[in-house]
Amino acid sequence: MSKHWKEKTNPEEHIDYMSTTHVQGLSVQNSPEKGEWVYFVRECSFTFQFVSLNQLKIAKEYFSVKVHPSTKRFNNGLEHYWQSWYERLPAGLIGGTKRERILKALEKAIVEFS
Repeated sequence: MSKHWKEKTNPEEHIDYMSTTHVQGLSVQNSPEKGEWVYFVRECSFTFQFVSLNQLKIAKEYFSVKVHPSTKRFNNGLEHYWQSWYERLPAGLIGGTKRERILKALEKAIVEFS
């Protein structure tokens, strides 16, 4: 069962993982999308964190697609240290029934938070 909630933005606790390719994320105080709230969606034993509703909608669009193109691109040999947010998701979340469950949870959260 999915769960979603929002918390007041706190730079000491919250990180923006979607606005940067750095594995450790970006401090929420330096985030270009920083707002008053940070949004969370928990599904399939994974908690997604978003610093804006726009990021939540981007994640919904990503999970709406069944098959994604290759993510292989030039990266100066930095390998896994510079990856997009969707490349750092745990294996198994993107396909099958988990993708569908996550998509439903994201849609439900968008409706409730909007």
